Amino acid sequence: MELDNITQYRSLGWDFDMTLHGHPQSEKFWEYIYENPHCQTHHIVTFRTGRLLDRIWRDLSNAGCRLLPFQFRGVHGVPDELYEAFVNGEDAGIEYMFWKGKVCRELGIECLIDDATMEVWAGCSEYEIAYVHPDMVSL
Repeated sequence: MELDNITQYRSLGWDFDMTLHGHPQSEKFWEYIYENPHCQTHHIVTFRTGRLLDRIWRDLSNAGCRLLPFQFRGVHGVPDELYEAFVNGEDAGIEYMFWKGKVCRELGIECLIDDATMEVWAGCSEYEIAYVHPDMVSL
């Protein structure tokens, strides 16, 4: 099995749930971001909204993570109305499937590391963002 080398990108987008938090390699990802050996920029790009979005730093801390907000260029959560349209099956909800790719393009993020292949593949493909599942990351 060939793993994807994320060290080649200047800017990385990290999903939160089941990637930075709750994935078997999460601690390895934290160390990589903390050490930042390739002088990359890092962003959190998440489908979290509302109070769950506000809990990101607490959830990381409770998991034993030493990362702090300054180690990321930003935390980008899906707009509430887009999430709700998707959950409710509204026509506007289709944009949810493209949101992470679009945000990555707007922010100059070259690669998204995310466990939700079905929810992010279309957007990454549309906006020409490299996509890597966290199970396939090579550091």
